[in-house]
Amino acid sequence: MKQDYISKDLSGYVFNAKYPPDNERYGNRFGGYSNDTRETLFHYFAVFGYDLEFHYNGKAYYCLSEPDYVALCDSQFNIEYQRFADANTFIEQFELEGKRLIDIIDELENVESW
Repeated sequence: MKQDYISKDLSGYVFNAKYPPDNERYGNRFGGYSNDTRETLFHYFAVFGYDLEFHYNGKAYYCLSEPDYVALCDSQFNIEYQRFADANTFIEQFELEGKRLIDIIDELENVESW
């Protein structure tokens, strides 16, 4: 299922229209985002649908990306703890220690997607 927030630019390159890259401001180093974490979350996870791993305050978190939802999972992706409609919703609504992920995005560590 295609997410409503995924758009294409004039060259046919897909991007996150809700959280778009800004190549003029940030250049191309992180795909138009200010850092690798934002590129990974807003582009690879939210647009391409890659699975996600990140760390916060010494704890690892894993997110499974399926065509019709994303889920916070265990490290083996066998147990789903929480489901979200899509990756942007996860980024906006998931809370860690009482803080929304979107508000602490630059504090995340070891952010990877595959």
